Amino acid sequence: MSKRHSLSRERWGQAAQAAKQGIVIVYSPVPLLEGLALQHWCDRLEAAMVPWLSPLQFGHLQCFGSGEAALKARCSRLLARALLVRLVMAAAQTSQSMQPTDGADTAQQSSHDSHLAWLSLEGLDMDYLGRPVLPGWHAAFSHSGQVAFCAVRFLGHENKPHQRHQPHNAQESQAQQDFRPSLAVDAESLTSLPPDSRAFSGKELTSPIEKKFQDRDALRRWTIKEALLKSAGLGLSRDPALVHSGFSGQRRGLMQFCREGSTFFSSEKNYSDTAEPCRQIGWQLVPCAGHWLCVAAPVSPGNPLVVSGRPLRAHWRCIFQGLIGSTKAD
Repeated sequence: MSKRHSLSRERWGQAAQAAKQGIVIVYSPVPLLEGLALQHWCDRLEAAMVPWLSPLQFGHLQCFGSGEAALKARCSRLLARALLVRLVMAAAQTSQSMQPTDGADTAQQSSHDSHLAWLSLEGLDMDYLGRPVLPGWHAAFSHSGQVAFCAVRFLGHENKPHQRHQPHNAQESQAQQDFRPSLAVDAESLTSLPPDSRAFSGKELTSPIEKKFQDRDALRRWTIKEALLKSAGLGLSRDPALVHSGFSGQRRGLMQFCREGSTFFSSEKNYSDTAEPCRQIGWQLVPCAGHWLCVAAPVSPGNPLVVSGRPLRAHWRCIFQGLIGSTKAD
């Protein structure tokens, strides 16, 4: 094993361990390829990813056309999923290396092997809102056009694989079914154009900052709004101006989303005593070169959002090699 490969594997193992304590972010710049070279690269990575993807995920990736913009979008989405699989494999390898090899632990190793077997057979799935589903893990993807991002949190193996496809409770309304907050991440390149001012409330754009910093602050606020709306499962089906992005320079916060009939609204007020369900979603901006990056996830009182360390940057070559060699002995 080369020194470079050994170091890369160690970093992935550390990230996998950190995912047990909080949310971990891994990311990779997309390859600087074009045309047939990019097409060939996408085909190679997709072939390596096939065993890890459910039919729904695979079908989603097949929706992208062959134009340059579509190829880049397909490339980024393949990379984001490859990042997740690579981290899961690192967690499995770390777990295996920490287990004793005597006969008394045969049952534990068998359970570990069963999880890997399930993962390779059924793969990464997606829910009815298009969000990634992987039993024992929370995951979310984002794409800045230049970089693919994946946010991950390890929950353990208490979530059984067969629970993924259970039908929704027939007594739940569609509005209730859609109101399931989850882990979300949003990334915006600092070179992106700022969103339209209609995306903000009047009090959000009144910060006394210089003109040259106003566009960057608007982009920061937009990243927070996107992450919160993704976490709430609402996307841009709700007016982003109604989602408050905090005070000027604020790096973390808490937003409450409530349901009133079939309408959802966000509020800084405390509606915890109302009959309608409310969900508290915490958000945090994470330092990342060249980007605004925000993570959001449902939180309970007294349990703040925890992001473990700085994002792990991975090169697409290392990701590809890790996937190809993941089932081989070192």
